[in-house]
Amino acid sequence: MKSILWFEFKKITERKVSRVAMIFGILLLLISNIVMIANESISSNDENEGSIVGDLKSRTADESKLTTELSDEFLTDFLCDYQRKTNGEHDWSLIKPYSNLYALIVKNYEDWNTELDWEDLNRIDITDGTKFYERRDEKIETMLNADYSYGNYSAEEKEYWTKMAQKVDIPYKWGSNEIVNITWNSVCNLFFMIFVISICIAPVFAGESYYRTDALVFSAKYGRNKLIFAKVVASFLFTLSYMTICNLPNIFINIGLFGVDGLELPAQLWDTIIPYRLNAAGAIALNFIVIVLMAMLFTGISLLVSAICDNQIAVLSVDMILLCGTIFLPSSKTSGLWNHIWFLFPIQTFDLRTVLKTYNSYQVAGRVFSYVEMIFIAYIAATVICTYIAGRSFVKRQVG
Repeated sequence: MKSILWFEFKKITERKVSRVAMIFGILLLLISNIVMIANESISSNDENEGSIVGDLKSRTADESKLTTELSDEFLTDFLCDYQRKTNGEHDWSLIKPYSNLYALIVKNYEDWNTELDWEDLNRIDITDGTKFYERRDEKIETMLNADYSYGNYSAEEKEYWTKMAQKVDIPYKWGSNEIVNITWNSVCNLFFMIFVISICIAPVFAGESYYRTDALVFSAKYGRNKLIFAKVVASFLFTLSYMTICNLPNIFINIGLFGVDGLELPAQLWDTIIPYRLNAAGAIALNFIVIVLMAMLFTGISLLVSAICDNQIAVLSVDMILLCGTIFLPSSKTSGLWNHIWFLFPIQTFDLRTVLKTYNSYQVAGRVFSYVEMIFIAYIAATVICTYIAGRSFVKRQVG
């Protein structure tokens, strides 16, 4: 069985088209990571003096030195000093050195469905202190109790999210999340490697028909059981291996250049209403797992289409539609069911910075599942179903 499995794995990786796609994918990730680091440094330093890494590290170090935690006392003094210096008009020269903290403050005080506006910094009433965490709780409560045209939260869902949010440690630990954000962006870019997966998996079943070797496969001693099983296992091993290999250079580059500072920061520094008790390292790792699950799902879908169709282009077409075509599908203003399905499309879930702050829940048989939990459940279930049907469909194919 090991020899059959190894043979099928080599068939996937040794095709010229597959090798070109894999190499191009890794190069694309490396280039995008370098560009992100360069852009972050340039945007944070108008003079663009010194090294790219040095500029970025200096900027984040200065902002991190402000405080170790975001206590109400510190935030009151910090915001009071800004309002006193600006006299009611926002001043970008004061905001820029500490823009991450100012952005977090604005996000916390603005309504949950509005965009950031620097003018809001001067509108925050700090007569009795900032009441930063009280405002966060009020914002969450308002969101859970709002009246939605597509359906409101049930009592069970409100209780679930309220308890989740209350478990988050306060006051938040502080540090600049700018460097960690680059690492997170690098992991999110792995989403585009699913195109490489599709290219490599497309011929697993369809290639047998294209090259007229399906008759040979079915006539072999283990053609209808072990060989089919080996093809499926080899496909998933390839997906897991390639996604892991793609992630390693990004992680090594970021850790090598910037170290591990910032990985211990709470996820709430990306948005104060995030109800999950996670630090940056845990959130990034979770994001990687979600993208790997997504890649596994598309491996299953690719195997299914490959088993049903004789055309490898059909596999790529279906995968591209499901990956990127769904971006054109809007959410509904009247259907809660459609919105729950819409939230599970890959284009909506590959970046957990959006997922974690979205209070989207699924109530099944009296139990409430969070958005993240349902992503795991839905992707694993869909992968298993697609893979099973793919194997059965290929076995039942009639050979002339």
